[in-house]
Formats: sequence, structure tokens, C-alpha cells
Amino acid sequence: MSRSLTLLLSLLATASVGSARIIPPSNLFRDPSFVKEFVGSYGFLSDVEPKVSSDEQALLIKVREMFEASRFKEAEDEIVRFIKETEAPTEKDKQPGEISPAMIFVLGNLYFQADRTDEARRAFLEAIRRFPRFRRAYTNLGFLYISKNQTDEALPMLQKSIELGENSSRVYGLLGYCHLLKKNALAAENAYRQAYLLDPNSRDWKLGLAQALMAQDKFAESADLIGTLIEENPNDKQLWLQQTNAYLAMDRKEEAAVNLEILRHKGLADESNLNLLGNLYLDQSEPQLALYAYLAAIDKAPTLNVANALKSSKILSDYGFPDKADALLAKAKAKGGDSLSDEDQREMLLVGVKIARAKGEQTRLNGLLNQLMELDPTNGEVLLEIARNDDLQSRDEADEEKHGKLVQEARTHYQLAIRSSAVAYEANLGLGQMLVRERRYPDALPYLQAALDLKKSDSLDQYVSRVRRASDRQTDRAKQKEES
Repeated sequence: MSRSLTLLLSLLATASVGSARIIPPSNLFRDPSFVKEFVGSYGFLSDVEPKVSSDEQALLIKVREMFEASRFKEAEDEIVRFIKETEAPTEKDKQPGEISPAMIFVLGNLYFQADRTDEARRAFLEAIRRFPRFRRAYTNLGFLYISKNQTDEALPMLQKSIELGENSSRVYGLLGYCHLLKKNALAAENAYRQAYLLDPNSRDWKLGLAQALMAQDKFAESADLIGTLIEENPNDKQLWLQQTNAYLAMDRKEEAAVNLEILRHKGLADESNLNLLGNLYLDQSEPQLALYAYLAAIDKAPTLNVANALKSSKILSDYGFPDKADALLAKAKAKGGDSLSDEDQREMLLVGVKIARAKGEQTRLNGLLNQLMELDPTNGEVLLEIARNDDLQSRDEADEEKHGKLVQEARTHYQLAIRSSAVAYEANLGLGQMLVRERRYPDALPYLQAALDLKKSDSLDQYVSRVRRASDRQTDRAKQKEES
């Protein structure tokens, strides 16, 4: 895998954290205009809502003033009193009456407004049971389920509401949200477009539509739509991140970096955003800018995220900038201070080993390896790095005795490292390759074959085949020599 592809995968993985998630609509159910509209939502709509008696109509007129004054508890008490009196009259000779589903529906609205959602749900279901074509009962029950994040239950309620003639932007928008969560991206797009058509000023429906477009890989259209939202809401971090994701998906990395820089200057970028910015700069061959972003990420984190800091340092080192990797590692050590665990210290020392090796600082490298041996002498990665160090030093050692000793020490540490599943592939491969350089092909073959068994690749398979042929030739020559 090329470095560019490796980095791109890293970028996309990082970008998805916290920014690719589906952003829910704002809390519509606490909007004062919605509350009044919701609680008082009852009218006379032919065959999709039940009729009310003259007494019920008089009551609704009476409580309307309570609705308008937000005196919802008084309205609830009045309706409950009316229902009880109708069903079980206290007046002598008055026959019990039947309550219209409309009254149960209005009571359900009041329960919902008071956050008594279980009672509200039962009221809406009872209203629907008594009048199966009760459109607004389906609508408001759908709203209730959405408010409790029960989108599976909300979806059929909203669909039934629309089937019965509902055409409000809110219903279409929330239907789109349900479809988006269920990964029905095309259905979500269609629902959001209808909501957007009915209410083009709504942030929620434009954002939902943008997310539905993203889910269908319509990145350019999504980025443009989010751009209009950013103009209206320039300090909304999630909008910037959603557009950044769209840019990354289109491989427009410079524009993605600009977005993250804007968040940085606004003080809205968090640690992960800054690490992503650093990755983008490094991919554009801007190591100094990448370092600044990585350092800013460490400063931004309330406590040191060791894994992120080491990942960034490794990327800098792998891309050929060990000095900058060293600076980042030093910053991470200073940030961690005394809070670093033994595991954290081990991981930092291991990264330090890679940096020292890249910089050709053998004395420092030896010192780091000694610290690792004192800290965690049985760790597979530690043993692997010691083996690699002995292996590399043996290649430049002209003294035959010293060369042989280094090779033997490397072999011992490789064999110990093989026991660790985390580095078994690297240890088998390293040992096999070292033995090949020593022209000990029969000894090398089992280790190379073990590496191939652990991780298949065409290039390694071809290499093993060549070593096997060399091993066979060497074995045949040895037999011929013995026979002669």
C-alpha cells in the first residue's frame, strides 16, 4: 500500500469521528410556537378527525384561552373533569355519555407538553383506536416517538399521517430523519426535499437533505447546500465538519484544510480536528504546518491523548521528517509529565526508537533500548526492536567474531518476539530475512513460511519460493559434499 493511500485511509477514518454522524433536528418540541400549535391542535377536518358534541365544542372554546395563555395545567384539569363528569355524571337522572376521541386526543397533547409521555402515548393510541382515521393523532404520536428517539415506531405513524393527507414541513422533515437513520437515503432525500419546498428557511431540513445527499455519494451537491447553511450559521462547528467530510470524499483536501483552519481560528477546533488538519498538511508536503497543527492538538486536549500524539509522531517520522516527529514527541512527554503510565512510557520509548534510528543516532537508540529492557523486558515490541537493532548493527560489522555475536543476539531476540502474536509476523519475517542475508537458506525458510501463513501477499509468496529453491540447492550441495 502506498504512503498516500495509507494516509488517505487515515484521514477518512479520522474525519469520520464526530463529524460523519447524522445530526438530528433541533429540539422542535420545545419551540414555543410549536408547543402552542401542538397542544391546541384540534379542528374539524371532515373524515380524518372525529366530530365533537356541542358540550365538547363549548369546552374547547373555553380552554382555548387557557392554551393561548399557556395555562396548560388548568386546561388539563378542565378536560379531565369534563370527561369524568360525562362518563360518570354526578347529577341525578343524567345518563352517562360517550367522550369523543377528540377530547382524548387533546388530553394526550397536554400530557405530552407536560413530559408525561407514557400517558400521552396511551391517549393518542386510544384516540386512534376509537377513530382509526384520526390524522392528527397519528401525527402527534409520531412526534412523541421522535422526541424519545424511537424512530422505528415513529416512521409508520408519520407515514400514516401523510397517507391521510398531512402535508406539513415538520412531518415530512421528521419522516426524512427517520429514513436517514434507517439508511434509506433516497427516501430521506425525497422527504427532506418536500420539507424544504414547504419551508425553505428551515436549517434542519436543509441539513437533513445535505446528509441524505452525502449518504448517496452526492458530495458536491451536499457541500454546496451545507455552504449556504454555513453562511447563515458561521459558528456552527458541525456544519463546517460536515462540509469537510464532503470535501475529503471528493479528494478536495485543500478545501478541507481551509475549513479546519477556519475552525482553528474561531477557537472551535478540537484535538481530533487539529490532528486531521496536521494529516492534511503532511499529505500536501507541508511538514512544518503539520507540526504546528499536531502541537496545537496536544495543547487543546485537556489531558494528553497518548495514542493520538504517538500516531501523529509516527506519521511525521514515516514521511521522512524525524526532526519534527522528535519535536512532537518532546511536547507530548512534557504534556504527559508524571501522569504517564508504564504503558504510555513504553509506547513513547518505542516511537523514540524509530525516530532515533531514522536520525542515525545510535548512542541515543541504544540508551532507549536499555530503558525499554528495564521497563518491560518481555514485551514483544521491545524484543523486536532490540532484534532489529542487533540485526542492523551486524550488517556493518567487519569483525567476523563481533558480527557472529550480533547475529546470534538478533536471532535470540527475534525468536523471543515471535511468541508475541502482536509482532509474530514482523519477527518471523525479520529473522527469515536476516538468515537469508547470512546465506542460511534452510534455516530461513520456516520463518519466512510462518510469516506468509500469518499475512498473505504475492510479493512475499514469490520471495519464499526463491528462498525455497536456494535452500534446495544448498541442501543438495551439502549432500553431494558428504557423499564425495
